[in-house]
Amino acid sequence: MEMLAHYKGREQAYIKHRLLEAYLERFFMIVGQHQRTICYVDCFAGPWEESCDDLMDTSIGISLKVMARCKETLLKMGYNVNFRALYIEKNKKSFHKLTNFLDVRTPAIIETDAKQGEFFNLRPTILDWCGMRDFTFFFIDPKGWKNVVEIPTLKPFLQRENSEFLINFMYDFILRAHSQKGLECDIKAIFGEVPDTKGMTSKEREAHLLLRYRTHLKYHQPKGGGKPRSAYVSVLDPAKNRTKYHLVYLTRHAKGVEVFMDASEKLDLIQKTVRAKTKQERSEEKTGQSGFDFMTEAYDEKDDRGSLSAVKSFWLSQLTGVPQNFGIEQLADMLEQTGWFIRDFQQAFGELLTEGKVENLDMTNKRRTRFVHFDKRERLRKT
Repeated sequence: MEMLAHYKGREQAYIKHRLLEAYLERFFMIVGQHQRTICYVDCFAGPWEESCDDLMDTSIGISLKVMARCKETLLKMGYNVNFRALYIEKNKKSFHKLTNFLDVRTPAIIETDAKQGEFFNLRPTILDWCGMRDFTFFFIDPKGWKNVVEIPTLKPFLQRENSEFLINFMYDFILRAHSQKGLECDIKAIFGEVPDTKGMTSKEREAHLLLRYRTHLKYHQPKGGGKPRSAYVSVLDPAKNRTKYHLVYLTRHAKGVEVFMDASEKLDLIQKTVRAKTKQERSEEKTGQSGFDFMTEAYDEKDDRGSLSAVKSFWLSQLTGVPQNFGIEQLADMLEQTGWFIRDFQQAFGELLTEGKVENLDMTNKRRTRFVHFDKRERLRKT
């Protein structure tokens, strides 16, 4: 949590950057064993509110660090992967900082480039830089949403093969805009329709809009090359019980969903800790008195994911009396459909085992946490 001091007043960015770092490292290490070149494109790079000269509190510094580390580790494993990175920024002052940083701090083993201008206008340039074949990861993290997250804007990228995406779905903005008169065309470009959310609770509305957007993204993926998949993680306001934005992940690989959700799960306690610490600091600033123990508060904070009973019921709906193999594909289906964490499914299956309601036919030894080894496609059934 030492790095958190550099994110004072923008604690939600700390959560986002921790996820980016954790996911990219695992992701690059997996992809690097199958691809000769990996391209990384930061479509809204900044820097905007950095407090470190090495930009380690920005996506720029984090991505370069991760790429250099992965390049060296892959070399030791016998994989000589070419890492390329492109950073896009429209603001002249920020772009000047960006290029100065890249000139001085880019690791020699990483190839970098930068382009100044509006993302919307630079789309053909970005695609030319990526080429047609090399694997490319697009990080799309704007300050707003217009001419960014709409499907027509993203369509040239979505239809590119061998690509994955992490998109900041600016829920706070879009929630306010989705029912406003005069914005119907913009909203239809995002969701494929103007969503009718009348009569829904706030949670129902959020789930509906998020699912509609993810479904619309997947629909515009190329028809071949694997099943389009999407997962997400919610980043909450650091001091209020509401969503700031969702980070929406788009892939064609079941393993990608597993890795993304595993990284999100590890981030869960960090987010709770950051929120508790932020609340404590703001309370102390107001009252001048020390309040609660923020670590205790972090562990006690409830979330909106499914209850254990709901996860158990879901398991039972997936199983029959006939043994079925549950591998990474089936796990990705469950994660994508529910938004729950892997630990939720493991814990629920463990309880069902204890209750005698399910059986893992390939479990020969007693297990404490991983009751299903999805990577081994174990046979499960309802008793």
